[in-house]
Amino acid sequence: MMMIKHKFIVDTDPEVLQEHKEYFTKLVNENPWLIPATISLEIIPVSLMIHGFWKNRQLKKQVQIEKERTKQFQLERHPGCRPNGKPRPLADRLHHNQH
Repeated sequence: MMMIKHKFIVDTDPEVLQEHKEYFTKLVNENPWLIPATISLEIIPVSLMIHGFWKNRQLKKQVQIEKERTKQFQLERHPGCRPNGKPRPLADRLHHNQH
């Protein structure tokens, strides 16, 4: 069975690496504006992901609060259905509604 090896895009030869390093250094020295531009391009997606995560968390909390509020409203609306926090048997409820 033949094993497939991962090939690097950048050659690992020390001479080639040195050439890439020199080219990069020259490029940055001639165009220093590339550094903040590159960083801002990376920061924008990260900040959007953080904002989305935070907003999603807030909305989940708000949904939990609304569910609890609805549950409490239903309990207050029908106070006889749960005396002492215990549900009343269905037979008692049917009998109560007939009178």
